[in-house]
Amino acid sequence: MSRQPNIAVIGSIIMDLAVTTPRVPQTGENLLAHGFQMGPGGKGANSAVALARMGAHSTLLGRVGDDPFGRAELETVRQAGVDTSAVVIDPERHTGIAIIMVDDQRENTILVAIGANAGLDAAYVEQALAARWSSLDAVLVNFEIPEEVVRTVIEGARQHHVPAVVDAGPPRHYGPETWRHATVLSPNMLEASYLVGYPVEDEAAARRAAADILALGPQAVVVKMGKRGALLVTPQASQLVPGYAVEVVDTTGAGDAFTSALTLALAEGQALPEAVRLGNAAGALAVTRFGTMAAMPTRAEVDTFKSRG
Repeated sequence: MSRQPNIAVIGSIIMDLAVTTPRVPQTGENLLAHGFQMGPGGKGANSAVALARMGAHSTLLGRVGDDPFGRAELETVRQAGVDTSAVVIDPERHTGIAIIMVDDQRENTILVAIGANAGLDAAYVEQALAARWSSLDAVLVNFEIPEEVVRTVIEGARQHHVPAVVDAGPPRHYGPETWRHATVLSPNMLEASYLVGYPVEDEAAARRAAADILALGPQAVVVKMGKRGALLVTPQASQLVPGYAVEVVDTTGAGDAFTSALTLALAEGQALPEAVRLGNAAGALAVTRFGTMAAMPTRAEVDTFKSRG
């Protein structure tokens, strides 16, 4: 594709309150943390910024509160080059917040107060996308918004022959009637377990889960498996696309970087295995940096890293 890909992201907008800690505190414990950082995030906003940094024309559809967190988040996203004209300011709800704990093993635990994201309305999203379908090369949607909105986006994409990539996170018990028409459904291993109803803790279980999910309708399933890479399963083949060995600083946002790069590659017309490789590179770069939105890499960074890997 010679022109700039046009991608709409429909998803959450959340302010991240991140604390570095030796470990997650026990019930009733007052534990001294290492440090604190606040910054814009949310799976939708992160992905929209990642796509803009990687060269797409990125449009974000979502909802924030009429408060300082919402205003700060929108300003940051706009400065990154994202079109926020379809973001609604909700006067009744607060902007979503996430309290993130990153422990000494560089693993994260997240508590979310979803706020205005819960008010994202399927009818509004359908209307906002109506005038955009003809120019879109792909849509990216996640599970941090109401299930009816996710279903509406995927069905609209199917009707207008636009690829729909579904980041099946965070873990939600959203049923196959919601995501069966996805072009690509991409959970991590925990999220996959929510979709299939049994534990997914190793590659064998991931292959079984991906096959079970694929049988319910998506054209392809990509299971994010951290440093091991990503498992790509289609009706024709199943392959583990290896990840990259990097020094991990913070795993928060790695999945957002991965799925954004995968979506961009599909919008450019790349084959699925190459799209997954680009996703692996973007995700690997993201974990070498602290934070979520701030960790999203540029396309030049991803291409350079991928060529060296």
